[in-house]
Amino acid sequence: MGSEIEQDGRHVFVYGSLMYLPVWGQVVKGVYPCMNAIAKGFQRHAVPGETYPAMVRNTQAQVQGLVWLNVRPEDIHNLDVFEGSEYAREHIEVFLNTTGETVKADTYIWRHPDLLTDALWSVSQFEAEGMQAFLARHVGNWNSTGQRK
Repeated sequence: MGSEIEQDGRHVFVYGSLMYLPVWGQVVKGVYPCMNAIAKGFQRHAVPGETYPAMVRNTQAQVQGLVWLNVRPEDIHNLDVFEGSEYAREHIEVFLNTTGETVKADTYIWRHPDLLTDALWSVSQFEAEGMQAFLARHVGNWNSTGQRK
C-alpha cells in the first residue's frame, strides 16, 4: 500500500462543497492528497434553502465523494468550526474507487434529518449554479483564523 494511504493524521471524507479546492483551500491550511471514495450506507440530500448538502444514514444508498488523506489536527479543528453545529463529525469506513481498499475516515453527518425533504443534492447543479453563491455566502466571510467574521 502506498505511503499516502498509511495513516499519519486523520482521513476526511467529504461529499459536498469541501470536494472543491476553492472551498477546501480556504478552510484548511495544509496541502493534502485526495482520492475518490464512496460512503456506503449513506445518502446525500439537498438542504432546503441552501446550496450545500447533508449526508444521512440510508442502508440502501451510497454517496460518492473524496477522501482527503492525513489531515493534521489543526485543520480538523478548522473543519469542525466550518461545518458548525448542524453536523456531527463521525468516524466511518469508505471505499476507495481506484484501489478497491476501505479506509477509516472522519465525515460530517447532518444532525437534523427531520428538516430534510426527499430532494437529493446534485453535484452538477452545485457546479453550474450553487458554487458561486456558496463561496459568497459561506466562504467569503471565512478568515485565516478559522473563525467566521
